[in-house]
Amino acid sequence: MKKTIFLAAMISAFSFSSTFAQDAPAKEKKEQHQKREGQRGSMYDDLNLSKDQKDKIKVIDDDQKSKFQTLRDDKSLSDEARRSKMMELRKDRMEKVNAILTPDQKTKLEAKMKERGNRGQRDKK
Repeated sequence: MKKTIFLAAMISAFSFSSTFAQDAPAKEKKEQHQKREGQRGSMYDDLNLSKDQKDKIKVIDDDQKSKFQTLRDDKSLSDEARRSKMMELRKDRMEKVNAILTPDQKTKLEAKMKERGNRGQRDKK
């Protein structure tokens, strides 16, 4: 009887711990996503965007987010084709955002993007 109870307790303990182990990667992904969102927001902080510009960029970002999700869900595409379409979407987004920015804001944004690109290359080394 004691062996049966002990065995049941051990099975429950292992089941319980494996449940949390499966949740860990999802939490980690969510934290990484939130970190990226925070970084993206800070990219525009120094540009002194007007409310109208912020609203327009938010619409562009929301539209791109839904298009990216559609691409991720499309299982008929190869990885290469998906990557290519995502690059097109990113390029299209930047063109739309640049159309909203003033020349001074564009210059500042390009400098920030270049700095981030260089920082990313340093981090990889």
